[in-house]
Order: sequence, then structure tokens, then C-alpha cells
Amino acid sequence: MRWAVAIAFLAMPAVRGGDPGRVQYQRLANPELDPYTNSPTPVQQQWFRTHFARMAVFTPYFDAKTSWFPTSLVYVNLYGIPKESPVLRDHPEWALRDRKGNRLYIPWGCAKGTCPQYAGDIASAAFRAWWMDQAASTLARGYLGFWIDDVNMEFRVSDGNGKQVPPLDSTTGQPMSWEAWRNHVAGFVEQIRKAFPNAEIVHNSIWFAGPAGVRDADPSIQRQTRACDNVNLERGIGSDPNLTGGTGEWSVHALFAYVDRVHALGRGVTLEDYAVDRPTQQYALAGYFLISSGNDRMGDSTTNPANWWAGYDVDLGTPLGGRTYENGIFERKFTCGMVLLGEPGASRRTVNLGAALANMEGHLVRSVELSGRQGIVLRGCPSESP
Repeated sequence: MRWAVAIAFLAMPAVRGGDPGRVQYQRLANPELDPYTNSPTPVQQQWFRTHFARMAVFTPYFDAKTSWFPTSLVYVNLYGIPKESPVLRDHPEWALRDRKGNRLYIPWGCAKGTCPQYAGDIASAAFRAWWMDQAASTLARGYLGFWIDDVNMEFRVSDGNGKQVPPLDSTTGQPMSWEAWRNHVAGFVEQIRKAFPNAEIVHNSIWFAGPAGVRDADPSIQRQTRACDNVNLERGIGSDPNLTGGTGEWSVHALFAYVDRVHALGRGVTLEDYAVDRPTQQYALAGYFLISSGNDRMGDSTTNPANWWAGYDVDLGTPLGGRTYENGIFERKFTCGMVLLGEPGASRRTVNLGAALANMEGHLVRSVELSGRQGIVLRGCPSESP
């Protein structure tokens, strides 16, 4: 294993929470990260603690590793029951069913009339109790908290082909309405929050969930957001191809406004990007600094100790205010730099900076060229000499 590039950054101080000018990096530890976490040396373990604010990890693989990475969040699914799970042999009633009695699924990875996970009955008190017993046992292995997947305030129940099917509501015996679904999810995550008051809880949920024109103003979604510490947003900004320019409901502007509302509820967000190249990473990084409150995080799906990007080490200091938006360009200034982001579809233009700042390549510039779907992070403190 070649860690030479990564170890060069070991002297970096660990990032502190509440520091909006620094990246709080969070990584979902997929199997590609295993070679670096299997048997790390003490120096390599320290590298993770210095560079990763959090890791979302899997049990039982990571159970013996929480001692050297205590800020790990264990992955759990809110209502998915793997098809091979023995629990349904004892409790077949815990799988949601359609009118004909067919078991229903979480619509992900479906092929040839089946999907990897059945949809558990989130309304069932017995299913919830079993879920929390399992969660308590896992948490006791040294985890900081939970990274809960499929906190779906959208209806996410399907047949084996991924087609949405309303399940029967076990509390009424009738097909479940979308409103009832949201209420059941909210009640479940509130119960989890109450059962684990000291655990950190991250919800992997959809920012645009909720009825059209209402979205996260829906009371159940408000309850769901308050029941977590952090909302994980898959694809973040850089790798969501469906985000648009302007101020419409699918715009980057609308996503930022959603984040503002999460902040207003006292919660943070994680922009979980799928960035695979430096331009996309810098676009995502600029987006992060535009919303960063000090309680937010960002991450991607490719970073490891051997390819750590120095952009994640940037320290922009203290924000001088919130972000601004004008003619397709977002901007935010800090005591030691600034960030610019051109929204999707923005035309290429020159932005004058007013002072010499260093770009990510280390070159001093007084103006930059900015296009749509491009982010630029610039550094420079007033006390520093060029």
C-alpha cells in the first residue's frame, strides 16, 4: 500500500467543528476504502483522524476499528430488510404488502422481478422495537451514532420491477396514503431520536421531498429534520446533473435555500458528492463554502489516503457574511479568501477580484474567468504578503 503522498499531510491540524472556513470531510466507506482501513499502522490511523471528520461505515467489518476511529457512524437502513434476512421467517408480517398479499420492496437495484431489500413496516410497533434493539446492540460496539439510509419522505415502496405500489397500512388495513407514509416515517425517526438522545444521527434523505408547492414546509418533514443532527444530500451540488440555473424549484438556488431552512431548524447538512475529477471537486468545494455554517460537511466517493486533494485542506478563515447571488454567479467572502460559483447554464464571464488572490494552483490572480457549472476557490489573508 502506498501512502507516501497521504502521509505528507500528517502535520495538518485536525479540523474542528464550528469552523465554516474549513472543510469538515465525511466519507461513506465503500469497499474501495477497505485496503486503507483493514490494518492501518498507528500513523495511518492518525491520518484518518486528522483528515476525516466522520466516516459512515458498516458492521461488523468496522466493529473492531472504532477504537482508532471513534467518530464513525454505523450504516443502518430505516426500513430495508435484506431478502436473505432470517427475521422474516419469524415475522413475515413485518414486510409491507400490496392488496394481493405480495411482499413489496425498496425500489433500488431491482432486476428480473425482484429487488435486494423488502420494505419493512415502518408503522408496526413490533418492527420498530426490533429495529431499535438491533441498533442499540450495534451502537454499543463503539460507534458515535447512526448514518440512516432511506429516510424517504417520498413514497419509496415498489413491486419487484421498481414500480411504485401503495402498501397496505397495518394501522388501518387500507392502502397507505402519501401523507400517512410521511407521518409514519416522521414518527419512527422521532422514536429513534428519543431512544438514542446522545447518539449522532445522520439522515440520508431527499431535499425535494414533499408535496409540490409545499416541500419541506410539510409538518412531517419538519419533524423528520428535527429528529436528526445532519441531513445527508446524495450527489451534493457537483454531481447532480438535474440541477439548473435560475431560481426555479430544481435550481442550485433552490437547493441552497433548502439548506438555509435546515440551518434555521438548527441542523447541518452533508453534501455527499460523487466527484471524480478536480474541476468537479472544486465546483463542489465552492458550493460547500457557500453554505458552510461550521456544522456542515462534504465528501465524495473517491477520496482515499493515496489521492487526498489539497483543496480539502484550504482554510478561508471567518465568513464576512452570507453568500450573494447576481446574474448567475454565487459569491461568498471570507477573511482569508473567497469562493465563486457559476450556476448551470451561466455564460462565461470575467470576474474582477479587486485584490491579488491565490487560486488552487497557487498562482496569484486579480481576475478569473468563470463559466456555468464551475467553481473557483481563492485564498489570501490581508496580513499575508503576496
